[in-house]
Amino acid sequence: MDFYSLKINIIEATGLERDALHIYVGIAAYLVSLMILRPIFKTQSTRQLIALIIATGVAIAGEVLDIRYNIRTGIGVRWGESIHDILNTCFWPYALYALMRWTRIFHPTNQSRSVTRRKQKTDY
Repeated sequence: MDFYSLKINIIEATGLERDALHIYVGIAAYLVSLMILRPIFKTQSTRQLIALIIATGVAIAGEVLDIRYNIRTGIGVRWGESIHDILNTCFWPYALYALMRWTRIFHPTNQSRSVTRRKQKTDY
């Protein structure tokens, strides 16, 4: 099965619009990359950056495959749509990266840390 057929089958099976599918793919690529990279890279900032690069690579690879299909079928290159799709795929990974990197929104609070410490002490 080629890329275009797979994409159409996913759209039909999920009922998602193309733009929504791009959003889900971008978020999934970023989050799955973070999980896979966790044992490989100990520092969180390195892991986040590499996951962002992977999500961007997935977006670009998908568009390259779309462009190849469009050229083969005589549709030609639609740069506006391709850029739109890449931005749509990458928006949430970049937003999550920025939130994790420059805010404390995903950091544990002091209260949750103390609860964890108490639980660890009583687990003996």
